[in-house]
Amino acid sequence: MEILKCEGVRKVYGSGSNQVVALNGIDLSVGKGEFTAITGASGSGKSTLLHILGSVDKPTEGKVVVDGTDLSRLNQTQAAIFRRRKVGLVYQFYNLIPTLTVEKNILLPLLLDKKKPNKEYFEKVVSSLGISDRLQALPNQLSGGQQQRAAIARSLIYRPALLLADEPTGNLDQKNSREIIDMLKISSRNLEQTILVITHDEKVALEAERIITVEDGCIISDERRR
Repeated sequence: MEILKCEGVRKVYGSGSNQVVALNGIDLSVGKGEFTAITGASGSGKSTLLHILGSVDKPTEGKVVVDGTDLSRLNQTQAAIFRRRKVGLVYQFYNLIPTLTVEKNILLPLLLDKKKPNKEYFEKVVSSLGISDRLQALPNQLSGGQQQRAAIARSLIYRPALLLADEPTGNLDQKNSREIIDMLKISSRNLEQTILVITHDEKVALEAERIITVEDGCIISDERRR
């Protein structure tokens, strides 16, 4: 089942002699439950692609469809709601609210929509991520690795069609980086979660089932590893 489809996606900043082509004709299809890495050097266009896939930005040309929704047809308010409900975003900075407990941080997307959490699914997520015993702690009482796990749990709580992780291990040491990648793989396998990891770290990319390499705004290789 196809969750994500890009057709001829182009992103241009500026005009005339100041014009910068960040993405130049991206065609991409990702199926449900795939764990994919998008890699490339700094400035290659991978973060621009992530922002467009996450409905944070719009392409200059082309089409992006996530779970049957054409993102180009959404206005700013609709895009924000779609992002909260359908796209999980994980960054290297955890973006947890310091005055809320871990549990409330995780449930925040549901609380904003005044929806009751599915207790069984919530317990499955926090158990899979190994933070069941830290739910009443505040973010500053957690290690970096635990904070990133909480951020991943928050991104999963709405059962998004797509989880986008932008350099999720960028602020972590080797041990915690390993654990976070393992957690993402478990989420993909156990929760059938479609995950795209943006990374310049070759070790992280090699953990994915599929590696897409971006250079100068173009996909130059697309390798399925298993």
